[in-house]
Amino acid sequence: MLYTKIPYLYMIYGIFAFLLIHVLLVIWGRFSDSWIESPVIIHWPPVDVQNIKCYSAVGNDALKSIEDPAFSPKTKSIFFHETSCRGGIDSRQACAVESAALVHPDWDVYLLFTSPVTEVMLKRSCLAKLLEYPNIKLARIHAYSYTRKTAVSRIVSEKLWKSKKAVQHCLDIMKMLTLSRFGGVSLDLDVLVTKPFNCLPSNWIAKESPYLLASGVMRFSKNAVGRNFTKKVLRQIASTYNVISWSYNGASAIERVLLRRCKEAMKRTGDCRGITIYGDELFYPIQMSNAHSLINEGTLPRVKGEPYTYCLWNLLTSALKVHQKSPFVELAKEVCPRIYEMYGDEFGV
Repeated sequence: MLYTKIPYLYMIYGIFAFLLIHVLLVIWGRFSDSWIESPVIIHWPPVDVQNIKCYSAVGNDALKSIEDPAFSPKTKSIFFHETSCRGGIDSRQACAVESAALVHPDWDVYLLFTSPVTEVMLKRSCLAKLLEYPNIKLARIHAYSYTRKTAVSRIVSEKLWKSKKAVQHCLDIMKMLTLSRFGGVSLDLDVLVTKPFNCLPSNWIAKESPYLLASGVMRFSKNAVGRNFTKKVLRQIASTYNVISWSYNGASAIERVLLRRCKEAMKRTGDCRGITIYGDELFYPIQMSNAHSLINEGTLPRVKGEPYTYCLWNLLTSALKVHQKSPFVELAKEVCPRIYEMYGDEFGV
């Protein structure tokens, strides 16, 4: 009797195994793509501020060129520029991009790279999370052709190679050139957006302290005022380019042009012949001297009014660990929820 049951049991086990395998295959078929393509956390080494070898690279690039005729940003556009040779971004930078897109659903947010970005990076890094937003778009800047026949062409093709801070200097140039060509808002990748820019005028810039101009948050349009100003800044950079200074080709160059426009520009806020100058409380409520308060344990320092942005001051804080009970993390939970969820305890590392 026992022997007659054994084949029957084998048959039952066989049917069960077949059904189990079938179910597993169905599940695998349905979710394998998401498992394979799910983003992974990348811990980037510090940026080599002199390395710009990738600027001439053309292979293994999944991004369309900003010089493509189809590239036509609308008036409501926000631009971020990544000018290192990493070919990707970290969690803090990704948070900045997501915050701009989340707060401005009716604006297009562009993340522009001067280096190639591979297909794998698009699908496996935090870039994949960013691209879940329909208003976030990526493009490649080919630095040499992008600056050809402009005031800064010779700087980029010749002098940038001699710079001690080439990545930063290229950033200064690309920001102003992009605004000159397309018009829009330019934000640095250490700026979190907390309030929409919809009610702000067509041309504006902000101070980072009562007496210092910033270049990390600004808007210049394609109208006569905006285009005239950005072209003058590009000519200023070209004629006074400094291979050593961190800010001389950026905020300082803008300030020099602004002072020729309005002699009292740095002593006040308000209108400067069609360009609005905002005080630091609206865009830089936490000043550089207090930068560590954003990443250390504690609550957000009290600020005036409702700022449009907060600057993380990556120049000072990029090498420091972000405390998980810091004001930065609390802000991130609100303005970049997808990036924060992806990184969890490793956010900001």
